[in-house]
Amino acid sequence: MVNWVRGISAALLFIGLAFYLSWSIMYGTWFDIGLYSFTIVLIVFGVLGIMLTTVKDEDSVLN
Repeated sequence: MVNWVRGISAALLFIGLAFYLSWSIMYGTWFDIGLYSFTIVLIVFGVLGIMLTTVKDEDSVLN
């Protein structure tokens, strides 16, 4: 279960960063609250998912 959660989390992180960069380059809006509100959700869920699977991996090693 941990592997596919880590994969989805990495994909969310990548999609969030790619969307922010591509949108900002295409439209020249590096400081847009709407852009931030969408990408921050993707990036936060990606980072939290990776952190969650890392903690689960370390916990299984200890037991």
